[in-house]
Amino acid sequence: MSTASRPTRTFGPGQHLFVEGHTGSEAYLIKEGLVTIWKMQGAKRVNLATRGEGEIIGEMALIDETTRSATVTAQQKVTAEIITKQDLDAWLAAAPGQLRTIVLHLFESLRTANSLVGMYAAMAPPGKRS
Repeated sequence: MSTASRPTRTFGPGQHLFVEGHTGSEAYLIKEGLVTIWKMQGAKRVNLATRGEGEIIGEMALIDETTRSATVTAQQKVTAEIITKQDLDAWLAAAPGQLRTIVLHLFESLRTANSLVGMYAAMAPPGKRS
């Protein structure tokens, strides 16, 4: 995955990289900074994960063409390389034939797991939530 000439975007602390339920057109390779991945479960915010340098976020919406499964917010200044659907499609086209099918199934399972984590975390006693 060559990223030498890929455009970048900078996000300030508290700024959303993307929002749950919105259509996704980009993924991001985090070059610097930290983000929190979270979702709303009823009226409760449930933190799912923290991601940082070298990690890719937002790729699920590019592969399975569904809406964002969570919101991602910068904890501090974040610089990220932009990955488009065209980039991802080109990488998958160069991969062995069954890889796309495997990836789609993995993302479907991950979306289900994220929903379950959100649901169970929202039910936890106040001192036990992330």
